[in-house]
Amino acid sequence: MDALALPGTRNLEKEWADCERQLHATAMPDVQRYQSDLRALRAEADRLADDHTINAFVERWTSLRPDETDHWAMLVRGAAFALRASQIRAASDARRVLERITLAREAGQTWAVLQDTGTADREQSAEFSVTTMHLQSGFAILSMGQYAPMNTKITYALAVIRLAPDTGTLIEATPGLADWLETSSRAEHEASVETWRGRIEAGIQQG
Repeated sequence: MDALALPGTRNLEKEWADCERQLHATAMPDVQRYQSDLRALRAEADRLADDHTINAFVERWTSLRPDETDHWAMLVRGAAFALRASQIRAASDARRVLERITLAREAGQTWAVLQDTGTADREQSAEFSVTTMHLQSGFAILSMGQYAPMNTKITYALAVIRLAPDTGTLIEATPGLADWLETSSRAEHEASVETWRGRIEAGIQQG
């Protein structure tokens, strides 16, 4: 079953994340307490091992939510839910990436789009993030456009990273090619993407 949650669960996930932050923040000055909290967190997370969807977590949280007067127990439980939700989403993302790689290979493609946020025909004012991997070498182009804080214009960025060709997992974030290229020009950015696609296809090697 897909790990993605139904609409309306995001607030609960934020609540779990807040519990996780509070638990770690209150324990950090005390090493023994921090270690004790980690043991409690892991034990609580182990109890959730048989739940494999975010929606299942929502049902369990609703039925087993601790008495809010026991603040520590609530933080531990919320942190455990945050940990397992993160693990489930990571596993779901990994499966999705593997499916895209498999489909691209079966179709005889040279590149596979592993991740894309935004539409393929993005408007000039729309933010986006796209990761495209060269199936033979594993070199991938991360292309994005984002509004910087206090800035009304989009900044475009490109980075070349190295992934495992068979799984899409990260091998090297900075292989020494294009570690982070920024520009305010959409046309210049798209030209850089095409240039790097050509260089990678031509046999760019690490170093």
